[in-house]
Amino acid sequence: MTLHINYDHSCSNCKAQYIPYDEKVPCPNCNIVEEERFDFIPQAVVSMRFNKSRSGSYLPGAWWVGSLSDHILRLLFSLFDSYEERQDKELSINSFASKWLSEMNWGEQAYLEKHLLLIAEKVGEIIYQEGSA
Repeated sequence: MTLHINYDHSCSNCKAQYIPYDEKVPCPNCNIVEEERFDFIPQAVVSMRFNKSRSGSYLPGAWWVGSLSDHILRLLFSLFDSYEERQDKELSINSFASKWLSEMNWGEQAYLEKHLLLIAEKVGEIIYQEGSA
C-alpha cells in the first residue's frame, strides 16, 4: 500500500499540464498565474515518508500512475532514491536534482523540467530538515 495524490491540472491559457502548488506559481509553459491552487508539497512529503518508512525507499514496489500528480510523485521517488544512493555525498539535493532532471528526455513537456526542479527543492527542504530524513 502507498499514498497516491489524484490531481490533474491544465493551464487555462495554453493547456500545459502542471501543478499550481503555491499562490505565486505560474504556468511553467506560458507564465500566466491562475487562481487555482493545490497544496501538493505537504501531500508529496507525506507520501514519500510513508513509502520510506514502509519499504526503505521512496519508490514503492508497485506504483500505478493515474494522474499528473502521481506522475510527478513517481519522478520525485526516483530522484530522491538516486540522491540518497549517490557517490558524491557533498552534493546538495538542489544541485543533484538539477543535474538529474537535465539528463531526462522531456520531449514536448520540456517546460516541466524547471517546474519539477522547484517542486523537488521545496520537498527537499522539508524531507531533509534536521532530524527529518
